[in-house]
Amino acid sequence: DYFDGFYYGQDFGFNHADAILGVGWKDGEIYVTSEIYVFEKDTEEIIGLANQAKVDRRVEMFCDSAEPDRIKMWQKAGYRAKGVNKETNSVHAQIDYLKQHMIHIHPSCVNTIKEIQQWKWKKDERTNTYLEEPVPFFDDAMAMLRYSIEEERKAKPRLNRKVKGGI
Repeated sequence: DYFDGFYYGQDFGFNHADAILGVGWKDGEIYVTSEIYVFEKDTEEIIGLANQAKVDRRVEMFCDSAEPDRIKMWQKAGYRAKGVNKETNSVHAQIDYLKQHMIHIHPSCVNTIKEIQQWKWKKDERTNTYLEEPVPFFDDAMAMLRYSIEEERKAKPRLNRKVKGGI
């Protein structure tokens, strides 16, 4: 398939999941095309899995900027990994962006589907109202989805940009 834009997002983990998603845009809609979702693997093992899954090294991979050493390992392995610039209120802005778009998730992305189905908002116990902030639990694919849309969220509209996407 051809998309208007395509990126990978990665949320690093070990005890919680390390998640890599392939995310494409077409006609203003978001498509999650592929996932790698593993526990208790070191970076070298995950790079091996990405190689086996044919993650395209030419496509930018947006990662959690809190782990520059892991980003550097991905770069040394030939991937276009880079940290997401975390700004004040960026989580809120990313979630707002996602809420404005139809999101399609390929059936093979079972962990992403499970996470999005259980995604919950924090509740203010004092006022008994929900806050615009997700509960930080079982949210590795959701964090990675937020990272993967950063370039598009901040980009100026581009015309007729077609790229092939997928793992």
